[in-house]
Amino acid sequence: MVKKISEYKYERVDLKKAAEYYDQAIERVKVAKSAQQLADIRADVNAYYAQFVTQINLAFIRNSLDVRDEFYAAEKDYYDENIPALSAKSAEFNRALMASPYAGELDKVINPIIVQNTKAGLRVMDEKIIEDCIEENKLVTEYDKLLASLAYPWEGRTVTLSEMHGYCKDADRAVRKKAFTVIGQTLATVGDKLDDIYDRMVKVRTAMARKMGFDNYVEMGDLRIGHIGYGRKEIAVFRNSVLNDVVPALKKLKAELAERLGLTGGIHLYDNDNYIVGGNIDPVGNAEQLFAAAQNIYDDMDPALGKFFADMCAAQAIDYVAREGKMGGGYAEMLYDFGQPFIFANFNGTMDDVGVLTHEFGHAYAFNRAAANNVDIDLFVGGMETAETHSMSMEALCNSYNKYFYGDRAVAATYQQIFDAFNFLPYGVTVDYFQQLVYENPDMTPAERRALWLKLEGEFRPYVDMSDIPFICDGGRWQYQKHIYESPFYYIDYCLSTCLALQFGEKAAVDFKDALKRYLNLVEAGGTKSIVDLAHEAGLKSPFDEGALKDVCKQIVAHLTKLQKEMK
Repeated sequence: MVKKISEYKYERVDLKKAAEYYDQAIERVKVAKSAQQLADIRADVNAYYAQFVTQINLAFIRNSLDVRDEFYAAEKDYYDENIPALSAKSAEFNRALMASPYAGELDKVINPIIVQNTKAGLRVMDEKIIEDCIEENKLVTEYDKLLASLAYPWEGRTVTLSEMHGYCKDADRAVRKKAFTVIGQTLATVGDKLDDIYDRMVKVRTAMARKMGFDNYVEMGDLRIGHIGYGRKEIAVFRNSVLNDVVPALKKLKAELAERLGLTGGIHLYDNDNYIVGGNIDPVGNAEQLFAAAQNIYDDMDPALGKFFADMCAAQAIDYVAREGKMGGGYAEMLYDFGQPFIFANFNGTMDDVGVLTHEFGHAYAFNRAAANNVDIDLFVGGMETAETHSMSMEALCNSYNKYFYGDRAVAATYQQIFDAFNFLPYGVTVDYFQQLVYENPDMTPAERRALWLKLEGEFRPYVDMSDIPFICDGGRWQYQKHIYESPFYYIDYCLSTCLALQFGEKAAVDFKDALKRYLNLVEAGGTKSIVDLAHEAGLKSPFDEGALKDVCKQIVAHLTKLQKEMK
């Protein structure tokens, strides 16, 4: 019988004992007589780490399900205040590991990527920034609580931001505009607080970067998020590819779309996510029917996928209901010691529901396979760009089964999903570039940051008019993009993985079984290889390959044109 998520026992981690464990491990490292002994000690530490991070993740999950729950709010506060010291102790252990006379032979007995990650980790964590990390955690919690506390007035009641996003994609343009207006007006009531929180975040992250020997937070932020083997130089190449290849293609596609939609005034923000004449395609049926459809899809795709989805449902490990007090957004988390992934979502009745369900399922399945394959916890599902390839590619593969989700409007839904993924790229690189420029210029005022956002929007999304939405028209759109506050430089990983996911989707449209096999092989590898190697082994172009996006653009435009003809 599958154990339900709610049945797992939570116990607060004794972080003092955990620190003592690391001290003992450090002493073991000092007397180790071989690289293999170092590897064995490290394996023991990782097993111990898996135990306590499981409890920390369980507390986070339960806090995110209801930020008003005082017990788990207190637990999150406890970890926010104490985890940085333990992270510093972990860095001390890794420093001792790398100082061993046998460290030079470690990459012969463990995956060399682990050694690279360890060295990178030592550059970004030390006890001298513990207080800064504590403050950073508190600011993230303050931001989460502020956003979760906002009530958006809608037709005589109040709804969540996730629910508002559903109205932002309504078939009625007036409803969409009203929804964005309500979001803007509501955010404006806490605009000063949002500015203040972010200002303090930029200052504390800049301070920790300088203490660690960096000029600013940019390189440190990349290393903290796991960008190993590539950096700002490679990201700039990719960003310029988006600007030079994707933006012109989208500008043309959007102009044609505006004509079909009858938008004589051009594409406004409340039109940007709408692709179908008469309104976007929504899934057929309620949430229960959506889950039944997903089960049928995964059963047909591959027996292992079907069984895993059934097990997730039996464990009640997918929470999808949007409700007051629940954090916004979606995520997948892993309870390592229980071998149990968890999916968090906020359904709103739109195509977003299919997106978040298939996306987070891709993450969860990758967690499952990494655990089954005993992939080292420091590698597990890979860097963020690899992990997001697992999830975004699952979204793309599911297009081949859209009849289960959308009935007789499957072709239109496929058109919408591909167009939406393609449309995301300029926004995604805008988010990343904005953060780079902010952290390179940490003394910017809130007004200067908003002006910078508008400038970048004009450069990367020149086809979108935001002038008639309060707060957003002044450059405030980024302030409810949670990644900017919570996980600096994470967003580019969505872009890199979208480049690969679009390619998987195009391969699936030609030969689904072959594309699925390539995808499953990539997932099985977890984080044991670089994203470049994984892409090439799957027969894809890496995002950093010359001409990668140029080829993708040609394929996507041709595919969208074909689908458009089939829809007529």
